[in-house]
Amino acid sequence: MALSCWAVRYMANLSKAEKVYTVFEHIARTYDRGNKRISLGRERVWKEALIQRVCAYVPEAGAILDVCCGTGDIAIGIADKRPQCRVWGLDFSPAMLQRAQEKSKGIKNVLWKKGDAVHLPFPTAYFDSAVISFGLRNTPDYGRVLQEMSRVVKAGGTIWCLDSFLPESRWIRPWYSLYFHYVMPVLGGGRRCRQEYRWLWESTCRFINRRELERLFVQAGLTLLKHSSYMFGACLLQGGLKDSHRK
Repeated sequence: MALSCWAVRYMANLSKAEKVYTVFEHIARTYDRGNKRISLGRERVWKEALIQRVCAYVPEAGAILDVCCGTGDIAIGIADKRPQCRVWGLDFSPAMLQRAQEKSKGIKNVLWKKGDAVHLPFPTAYFDSAVISFGLRNTPDYGRVLQEMSRVVKAGGTIWCLDSFLPESRWIRPWYSLYFHYVMPVLGGGRRCRQEYRWLWESTCRFINRRELERLFVQAGLTLLKHSSYMFGACLLQGGLKDSHRK
């Protein structure tokens, strides 16, 4: 269902968390198709790179948490590649979780849980790895989310973040901005959901840059792993290794 003009004005008065919740509850059914269109099909490649990195670092029967899991692509991909691992997908949108559950029928080593990324409902040092893809920029406190992810991961475990960023190149950024401001909302959401995708573009504009993300990783007690940049810096995959002396 599209947001009405009244709803758009209403959203302007909501907190960031409330806006994100409203947006994802509306676009859950079309989210996968929209992402494929706006990324020109590259989203699958970026997510596969994340899945490969996670699987390369976790033990054979490890435990992995996918924070802000959305419709579950990352959690499902990890569970499929590592059937001996236990994989949890967490999101605060019931509509997104319902879609994830539908997509994961028949996969027995993945569980879904409703929860808040800022207050993860898991014990300290429970997981071998935690990931967040295209979700950190939509949270109200980036540093707190990474600290929570670090808390629930064992010493020596890994944290991964895949997200959208504004390209740093002054030659690329104007074209990127034109595409995502004018074309992406219609391409992703069509006539019905273009306002929701416009908000997702705004969340990218307000997001931190790569160096700030690295600083937050370090503050969360992580040693930086080599990052990967895609599409001229419009997408970045950053990993971190939790220091062995951290609890």
